Amino acid sequence: MFDNTNTDWTDVYLYSWGMGYFGDFVKMDAAGNDLYTAVAPVDVEAGTECFLFTNTTDWSGKQTPNIVTEADKNTYKPIVNAAGNVTSVEQSLTASSTAPKVVATPNSKSFSGSLDVNLYAFNTNDATYTVNGEEDFLSGDVTLNLTETTTIEIFVNDVKVKTYVYTRTDVADAVVNVTAPEGYTGDIYVYTFGGDRVGAGFNLMTANGDGTYTYIINGSAHVIFTTTNDWATAVKFIISDASGVLPNQEPLV
Repeated sequence: MFDNTNTDWTDVYLYSWGMGYFGDFVKMDAAGNDLYTAVAPVDVEAGTECFLFTNTTDWSGKQTPNIVTEADKNTYKPIVNAAGNVTSVEQSLTASSTAPKVVATPNSKSFSGSLDVNLYAFNTNDATYTVNGEEDFLSGDVTLNLTETTTIEIFVNDVKVKTYVYTRTDVADAVVNVTAPEGYTGDIYVYTFGGDRVGAGFNLMTANGDGTYTYIINGSAHVIFTTTNDWATAVKFIISDASGVLPNQEPLV
């Protein structure tokens, strides 16, 4: 749950790279009293950092810091400064609703090749779904392997509550090149996420012997370059120009 009291955002999105999501923006549902809700289909342990909240889907607006989960907390209330920017997030516990909840992960997106989509239903035995119009019962968790453009609709008690569209695109491989900082000769990994990637991960780039490194991606992705495949030890590559260090960078760009 997201408490919108202090932020007063018009729209609220959960952005998550865990708990069943794969770098998805999920529009949260208004629940009254300035609360917004979204389904976390997979449990996470306390101390896990895997989501944040934002008011846009293109990073041009406001957002919270990354959230680290705490035991028995499910409600997040941002604290904002005079400029309206979030400085911290308070966590508390709100009784969970017993109303039916359904969700598909990943969220609607484009993909190349094939794509596994997971469907979940909670607090109901009367959920169904259609795949391009063909209906089936949603009992427990369902995994669908998609190889073509597909529309999935989910119903509870014969009322449509969610629609997801997955668009198959046959895109060419993307060749990613990076030039290492002067004097660096070690490994470089490219961390891929978003785009039509499902799941995120570190990929060792090929060293070309001239200070450049290359990796081929099937489809599209956002990328971060790091020196190791572990966030705890990766050396920061900070981008700068003649005026100094450029603002608004990811921690390890």
